[in-house]
Amino acid sequence: MANMKIIARIIKFELKKILSSKLTIGALIISYLILIYSFVPNIFKYTFYDDDGNLIKRKQAVNYEKEFYKEYLNQVQTDERIRANIENLKEHYIVENNKTGFEYDKALPKDIYYEYYKPRESYFHWLAQNFISGPYPHILMIEFDELGDFYVHRQKNCETWFDSMNLTSTEREFWQQRANITKGPYQYGYYQGWNYINDSLDIVVFLVLAIGIGISGVFSEEHETGMDAILLSARYGRTKLVTGKITASLIFAIVVVLVGLLLCVVPILLFFGTEGWNLPIQVLDAKILYNWTLLKTIGIRIFMSFLSALAVATIALSLSSKIKKTTPVAVIVILFYLGGLFIPVERGNRIFQKITRLLPAFLSGRQYYGLVTYSFFGKVLTFYHMAIAVYILLILILLPLSMIFFKKHQVE
Repeated sequence: MANMKIIARIIKFELKKILSSKLTIGALIISYLILIYSFVPNIFKYTFYDDDGNLIKRKQAVNYEKEFYKEYLNQVQTDERIRANIENLKEHYIVENNKTGFEYDKALPKDIYYEYYKPRESYFHWLAQNFISGPYPHILMIEFDELGDFYVHRQKNCETWFDSMNLTSTEREFWQQRANITKGPYQYGYYQGWNYINDSLDIVVFLVLAIGIGISGVFSEEHETGMDAILLSARYGRTKLVTGKITASLIFAIVVVLVGLLLCVVPILLFFGTEGWNLPIQVLDAKILYNWTLLKTIGIRIFMSFLSALAVATIALSLSSKIKKTTPVAVIVILFYLGGLFIPVERGNRIFQKITRLLPAFLSGRQYYGLVTYSFFGKVLTFYHMAIAVYILLILILLPLSMIFFKKHQVE
């Protein structure tokens, strides 16, 4: 019990040290502001049109849109229903009036545009993405007779995708099974809240950077000030101090991400509601091959965000325990993390692509859009399974090494 109290005091002291850095506080404030800015303007500017073409704003727009979806779009989208929806537009569509390809308000009668097309705009974009691989709903009307079955076309898209990738026979068989499992038909509906959360989770990269900056000096600052020799020769220096430093760093990383998630998830769900949590991930893009609901998708992305934060924190700790200056540690962490975003992962051989995909910068991203797999002895692992295994192992290796490296400072 006494040992736990001592470690608790050390953790509290180390957290205060981390948060006493103006650079760390500045990085956190900027990261949180960027995160908030990723969705707040969308809330204040959110609009929807009623049947008469009147612009409705903010919460009233959300409520109206929900009622519309509940009445017309919260349905399983069979191919028959999809074709009927497109045909309803086609009957009123005047090709010549849509000169740029995006002037739907001119190519459709006003009542049809506002009563039928505008409320279903994202739905028709979703259909166009599957049929013609682009946000061009007017092509759906122009080429209506040649479109074919929505779900047959989806499966053909997957096969074309597989052909374009350098997949092994085992990998191709794996993704073909995934394609069959997720072939539809799909339930469609209102999911704006989860869509905005999904967008905001992309901003976690800034929070992870702030974490790396904040932890960079945990061990190296002691060497810079000459305190390492004193601390390590003290009564609690060898074990409890190092344990407290590492624990405080990991708590800092978790809390930073947790606060960021609360700042975006809570306001977004309060404004847009939780509707759509049980919709399949294919409502984002029919070509996605993961059998997840939107709730599971967000849950997995949140978990990967925490894993990314812990991975960068662990890397920063190991560097800080080995390198004697704080600034080089922070620079290396930043370059290592951000550098991954600029690596042309689609180039090079397959081994290079698979390795670079496992860099920390990609952990919290939208990897469910890809076909990244890892094969071992006939067993195929997705990016998520592989990343979790690699980084848990990395954390378990680097944390003890950080303790060993710092303890050697006294000898030096």
